[in-house]
Amino acid sequence: MSSNKVKPSPIQRHHNGLNQFLRQPPTHNSFLRYMRITLCVLKATGLLPIYEEVSSYEVGPPTKPKIYYSFFIRGVVQTFTLFNLYNLVTPGSTGQLFYSYSDTDNVNKWIEYLLCMLSHSATVIICGRNSKLFIKILNEILKVDEGVFDRFRETLKNKCGFSLKYIVGICICQWYLIVLRVLAVKDTLNVNSYIFLFIYAVQNGMATIFIVFTAALLRILKMRFAHINTTLKGYTYSEQHKLRRIPGRDRDVITMDSFPEESLFIYRLHNKLLRIYRSINDCCSLILVAYMGYAFYTITTTTYNLFVQITTQRLSFNVLQTCFVWLAMHTCALALLSKNCGQATDEVNMYIHKYVTNCFEFRIYYFSIG
Repeated sequence: MSSNKVKPSPIQRHHNGLNQFLRQPPTHNSFLRYMRITLCVLKATGLLPIYEEVSSYEVGPPTKPKIYYSFFIRGVVQTFTLFNLYNLVTPGSTGQLFYSYSDTDNVNKWIEYLLCMLSHSATVIICGRNSKLFIKILNEILKVDEGVFDRFRETLKNKCGFSLKYIVGICICQWYLIVLRVLAVKDTLNVNSYIFLFIYAVQNGMATIFIVFTAALLRILKMRFAHINTTLKGYTYSEQHKLRRIPGRDRDVITMDSFPEESLFIYRLHNKLLRIYRSINDCCSLILVAYMGYAFYTITTTTYNLFVQITTQRLSFNVLQTCFVWLAMHTCALALLSKNCGQATDEVNMYIHKYVTNCFEFRIYYFSIG
């Protein structure tokens, strides 16, 4: 049996009842269950390996046929990217899709298409190269959950269900943008133009969905860092004083005697989470840079086009809808990523503050009884 399986201390019994980050057994609350649809989409498109679920706390490497499938899908996707690039630089192939928003003569739109291809290609290549590291990240998160379950006999809350809502929203936005683009063209579109639009929508959608996946991983880490901070908070004198004032809690009054043992477990857990945080950064940093460059450029040009529409007498309801959809999709994706990254960082910094405070209070307690 694991050395972590010990009798719960008073602080553990207290948090089992009051810690909002602890819930039901792992078979009912695994973070993989809450991200099932998101993971299926990423595995089907070759961005994540099709791993095998070995147990409740472990996923295994994909089998040979699944490796070949992922490799084949990535190859097909990159071929489509080359097809779009060829159509973009070939005069007349997709010229029907270009119409002037303003005096920029579609140069901005041409650059936007190129940045989308770059963002999606970077996502596909980096995900393929880091497939083993993604499996390692999932396994390390599961091992953290196993350690918490062994220690507290409970599992952690995830709050990553938002990923499915964002995926549905992204798909709706992409189909709506295709319809708006087709309706905006006066002549009948040729086959190349339809294929170009479809591939562009898939590229943009998959790049954005991966950003949502990254935000979900950061939310999962945030919840686990928050659990550590909540546990540490129980060892502060102010929290112990509150417990003493609760009727019937006299036998469970928390003392600092158990702090050395508990702090060692928390310290190890915190280091594991930091390693996961660094692994996510290693996997996703270049992808995020490419996507943010594409998204910020799109937001800037779309805002300018919207300004031109509003300040001139040539209002187009089609163009206005297109601008609002682009702004909504990219702004929401970037806001989601920024929010979860900021919250995870705040929880890490809060741990440092609480740990130093508790160590200081323990030294005072130790010398006071010495």
